[in-house]
Amino acid sequence: MEFAGAAGVCVCAANAIPNGGGCDACADDEVVAGGACACAPGEEKNGAGVCAVVLGFGTPCTDSAECTNPSYDYCAVRGGVGTCTSQCAADTDCSATYVCADWEPTPSCRTFTGYGATCAAPTDCASYDSKFCGQGHCVVQGCTMGTDDCPRDTACCDFSNYGIGTLCVPAGSCS
Repeated sequence: MEFAGAAGVCVCAANAIPNGGGCDACADDEVVAGGACACAPGEEKNGAGVCAVVLGFGTPCTDSAECTNPSYDYCAVRGGVGTCTSQCAADTDCSATYVCADWEPTPSCRTFTGYGATCAAPTDCASYDSKFCGQGHCVVQGCTMGTDDCPRDTACCDFSNYGIGTLCVPAGSCS
């Protein structure tokens, strides 16, 4: 754990997850994703149990013709930037660090960058999709209630009473 002086709390190191009373470090080849250790976006565990790059997955593209891996043959464009991925119907159709963006016109596997990353100030989350720093971690702000537009294993909760709007938080934490 590390002390985040600006927030006045102890938080897990960047590559560790909370275990109830402390933190567990992720393996050297893993990253924190959705509160768990997993392969980085664009990687999956290979036969040796080590995270390895999946060719074609996450490759930049402008249209689907550029996505030549049959498993990742869809070009999902978000914010003017396209990446090769796969279409999906449910989160289970995607690897562990991805969510099925079933709220999009063409559902596809995508990630929310920075979700769960350690932060001490809002600027620590500014470069991520998860731009809000809350309780020492970067989270997605501005989700839509009832739409399931949050990272896997999280839910959209309304915290408007506290002046912060909606946030994606661990499933079951809304109250």
